[in-house]
Amino acid sequence: MLENIPQDEGSSAQDNEHAAQNKEPSAQNKEPIANQFKGGLLSSKRFLPLFITQFFSVLNDNVYKQSVLLLLIFQAATVADGALYSNLAAGLFILPFFLFSGMAGQLAEKTEKSKLIRIVKFCEIPIMLIGAISIMTQLVWLMLVTVFFMGLQSTFFGPLKYSILPQHVARNELTKANGLVESGTFVAILLGTIFGTYYITQEAGPAYISIAILCLAAIGYICSRFIPISAPNDPSLQFTFNIFSSTKNVFQALKLQTESVGKSVIGISWFWLIGAIILTALPNYVKHVMGGDELVVTSALVVFSLSIAIGSLLCEKLSRSRIELGIVPFGAILITLFLYLLSQEPAITVYNEPTEVLLTLSQVLDTGDMLWHLVWMGAIGIAAGFYTVPLYALIQQRTTENSRSRVIAANNVLNALFMVGSAVLSIVTLSIFEWSIPQLLLLVAALNLLISIYIYTKVPEFFLRFVIYILAICMYRVRTNGDKNIPEEGAAVIIGNHVSFVDWMFILAASPRPIRFVVFAPIYHSFALHWLFKMAKAIPIDGEKANPKAFKKAFDDVAEALEKGELVGIFPEGKLSDDGSIDKFRRGIEKIIERSPVPVIPLHLGGLWGSMFSRKTKWRLPRLRWSLVSVSVGEPVAAQDVKADHLRDRVTKLKALYSPDSD
Repeated sequence: MLENIPQDEGSSAQDNEHAAQNKEPSAQNKEPIANQFKGGLLSSKRFLPLFITQFFSVLNDNVYKQSVLLLLIFQAATVADGALYSNLAAGLFILPFFLFSGMAGQLAEKTEKSKLIRIVKFCEIPIMLIGAISIMTQLVWLMLVTVFFMGLQSTFFGPLKYSILPQHVARNELTKANGLVESGTFVAILLGTIFGTYYITQEAGPAYISIAILCLAAIGYICSRFIPISAPNDPSLQFTFNIFSSTKNVFQALKLQTESVGKSVIGISWFWLIGAIILTALPNYVKHVMGGDELVVTSALVVFSLSIAIGSLLCEKLSRSRIELGIVPFGAILITLFLYLLSQEPAITVYNEPTEVLLTLSQVLDTGDMLWHLVWMGAIGIAAGFYTVPLYALIQQRTTENSRSRVIAANNVLNALFMVGSAVLSIVTLSIFEWSIPQLLLLVAALNLLISIYIYTKVPEFFLRFVIYILAICMYRVRTNGDKNIPEEGAAVIIGNHVSFVDWMFILAASPRPIRFVVFAPIYHSFALHWLFKMAKAIPIDGEKANPKAFKKAFDDVAEALEKGELVGIFPEGKLSDDGSIDKFRRGIEKIIERSPVPVIPLHLGGLWGSMFSRKTKWRLPRLRWSLVSVSVGEPVAAQDVKADHLRDRVTKLKALYSPDSD
């Protein structure tokens, strides 16, 4: 596929000085903590206090909100009043995210975060004291005031908890850290909802809840005091109390990020819209569609919430402890599929009882059709974990350090906006158009498919990673060595041997970052593959004599990509191997490095010679799961040491050390 690159073809590499400049801020903020606190995340001070603080914050929020929701409904004189109170409480909790997220993002950007977290958590204690008084006195207006201040506290805590993670954990731990945070969040939501629902209905319920929320607030504050210090991202940032200016500032910070970051924010916000619709519709779905009783409703909530937690934890395993964007489209496809299955109404079996009698949990479990609907709920939750965790990790990794907190604040504003949109969509479809809940779920499934297609066409990296991920797990067993030699940021050229049409896919699979490959122009412009190479932002090149204009433009494009700090991939042999050996490396690589003095990363691919994608005489299908492919990455070669013959020797040594072809 990437064969027949002309003799004078170029490639590019990373500038040592540029890389050092790019890495210096992260080294200042992350290395001291990483060196001081060793061990796993949940046994380390660099993560455990933050995890526990976040867990008890969410738990406390949901204990109080669920208790207040039931009290407001019970106190209401009519059903309409109960609906008004509950919707008003939900609106008051979300309102601070619209009003104060800008200020929260700016404050988190310019202030030392652990100190700010302690202040925010300390404020939770008097807020919960007011909340306890409101529950004991059952004053509606005081409950609503407490809910507003809870939302305000969450508004300022949100940018802190996500922006502090990249400063306390290594990059290869970001996916795991986010998976733990997300799983802990949904377990806390579940436990808080169950605890609040159960105890507020007891005779001494208000007293139990009041004691609980005060204790949880105190525990959260105590845990926050153990969170390690993290340097402010931008101490010189100008802070403003103007709501409109601060909100505009965080969205300007978001606008300056890469398209992958912007679309990830949209993707996360879309997930919160779907999640809000499902959580709101779930009780009515279980009762009116499945015919289940209150215990079945609780069981469905447990299944959905725990499944998100499970999916979040599985994400780290499936992504091999890295940010694997290929899992995101996989999660989106599964969400669409299982939402569609959930929208298909079950045929309710009646156990010789009137149809008005709701089914018990044991009856639902004995009824295959309805049992499958619980399975679909769990599958949606697991897929949601696949979908959101890599997106959160990507935002944290690829956002510039001096704007990370503001980008997360902008994400929170959009999340709140999409959650309001979920309420509007539910009201319009269920109340005005009088749709059924299955019809609403079917609409959400269709919209999810359209949104996913939009995001993945705008950011082709998601789609390419998905194709590569499926190829890697279904057709080959990939063994990667030395992938840490690929720089986490800054420009670099990756060069390697060329044995098959899919070499570039396996190199992309080994890289934590996108790579722009140099491709022979006739192949790049071919009818069947042009769309794929254009999506991958490949750089077409032609022979200097055959097409001097295209030849010059290719070198200009490579230089421009390196100037932007991107990775460029080149196969210096200039053609696909005819016998599996490593041919002579062309001098184009030297020309590119002379123009753009950046380091070169040597790489060897093994195990693909003889596959259906190579030029070996014997054509055969790949041996599923038994075909071993090795991707071996060597140490960077400094720009001043780049010579074509020397690079070939480096790749040959990698073959001897790691490749299955070397036997």
